[in-house]
Amino acid sequence: GLANSVDTAQTEVEADAKTMSALTSDPMQVDWNQTSCNLTLFVQNTGQIELNIDSVGAIINGSAATVNHSRLLGNQTLWNTGEVAELNICPRGIIMASGQEIFITIIVQSESFKGVYGQHAFTEVIRLV
Repeated sequence: GLANSVDTAQTEVEADAKTMSALTSDPMQVDWNQTSCNLTLFVQNTGQIELNIDSVGAIINGSAATVNHSRLLGNQTLWNTGEVAELNICPRGIIMASGQEIFITIIVQSESFKGVYGQHAFTEVIRLV
């Protein structure tokens, strides 16, 4: 009923509030390789709950991009608060050059929290090297 819907909505808001991430790469020095279609970024879990390393999305200059590979630094197995993930992203169909500044949006999802999943997105301007 309505009470359950309100409870679920409150839990979703709580999960979203606890799901956070941030770019830890130097935004003015982001590695880009056009030949292998590889943009390397480092993203930290700055929230209060575990993030799902397999549920990361990326948008580059308004176009969806593929996260080809992701791994946690320091041989971590869980993307807990404070842990950093290395993301290898391929913005297919976009030609980019060293020195170019682009917009990148990263979307993360939490692991299950009280039966729901939190979401968080952030956008940064980065410079390719």
